[in-house]
Amino acid sequence: MASNALHVAESYLFALFVMLASGALASKVAERLRLPDIVLYVVAGFLLGPAVLGVLSIPQGGAFHDAVLSLGAAWIVFQGGLEMRFQVLRRIWLSVLLLATVGLAITAAVVGVAAHVALALPMLSALLLGSLLASTDPASLVPVFQRLSIRARVAQAVIAESAFTDATGAMLTALVLERVMAPGTGVHAGAADLVEQIARLAMGGAAIGLAFGLLAAWLVRRHAPPTPGGRSLYLVLAALGSYATAAELGASGFMASFVAGMALVHASRRWPKVEEPDRHQLEGFVDAMSLQFRMLIFISLGSQVSIPLMAHHLGRTLAVVAVFMLVARPLTVLASLLPDRRAKWTWREMVFFFWVRETGTIAIALAGLVQSAGASGASVFTQVAATAVIATLLLQASTTPLVARWLGLLER
Repeated sequence: MASNALHVAESYLFALFVMLASGALASKVAERLRLPDIVLYVVAGFLLGPAVLGVLSIPQGGAFHDAVLSLGAAWIVFQGGLEMRFQVLRRIWLSVLLLATVGLAITAAVVGVAAHVALALPMLSALLLGSLLASTDPASLVPVFQRLSIRARVAQAVIAESAFTDATGAMLTALVLERVMAPGTGVHAGAADLVEQIARLAMGGAAIGLAFGLLAAWLVRRHAPPTPGGRSLYLVLAALGSYATAAELGASGFMASFVAGMALVHASRRWPKVEEPDRHQLEGFVDAMSLQFRMLIFISLGSQVSIPLMAHHLGRTLAVVAVFMLVARPLTVLASLLPDRRAKWTWREMVFFFWVRETGTIAIALAGLVQSAGASGASVFTQVAATAVIATLLLQASTTPLVARWLGLLER
């Protein structure tokens, strides 16, 4: 028994080494080719997986697979909260709030109907697919905006939307997944029951995240270890501790991680505040860890891509992704930005919002977790999510500079 457990542990360590080494190589190739690194991670995983070389074998639903997805998603959501800037959101907070709530629901509903029709999924399973695709990806968006001088409020609104929808999208996915997995529940659930679940997931997660974030801020400011990277331990405890505690208590772990990141850098003046130099150092550590988690998540995804299954559903999958990009996104933007009279969005800015809609890490992580849970119809979720990620990154992320220049949104 002991030797078998040791063999399993050694195989996990070897898989971890192969994934990180191939991810580092894929990053260099992506930089040379000027392609999104996520696409190269998927390709690397596919080449290393059972379909080609057979070097990497990660059983779906296994402990290693689920741990990588859960830890990676929690950390990236925590990063989204850590990088929020409240001072930028003062004039556009309503737009961001609507995009991350009403807009998220519109995207999930439109994509869900498309998946129900095109893929013949049960309605609840189709809504589950729409929910996990509804969140955008700050890990994909931030590097694009770092290279461009796009109008400040537009860039910050898009990044803020991606950070918030990571948390709300994960929470919506958990809510729909509960209904898919629970026998006897359907779309028409009681309003009181639905409100109770939302309150438990959102408010419970937010309260736990707030406690962990404030505690981490206090530790960083008052009890910094003497080693240069000692403060980084408190970030790990805040991000993963808030997620794990919330999950144990039946709240939203993703909401907890997101709020923990926000609370850590936006503590009250009466509370020990993380100073700017410390904040930059900590954000550098968070960025480095996020990069490694992205490698693990997408290489794991690539190793499980089934070409026969993807080819079988390719036409219908592309139809769902087309609705996702060309129908759901414009409807989401119009329903979220038009009511915000104070922001006074121009038509050029709204058209830019139509096109900037990258999907990435959280959608893939949620698709893997949903499939591991054994949800009905989830066998095609990973294939649809992978197609959506590749399509949005290759078609939208790569053309964002051209669209911004055409719409006159670049600033000196």
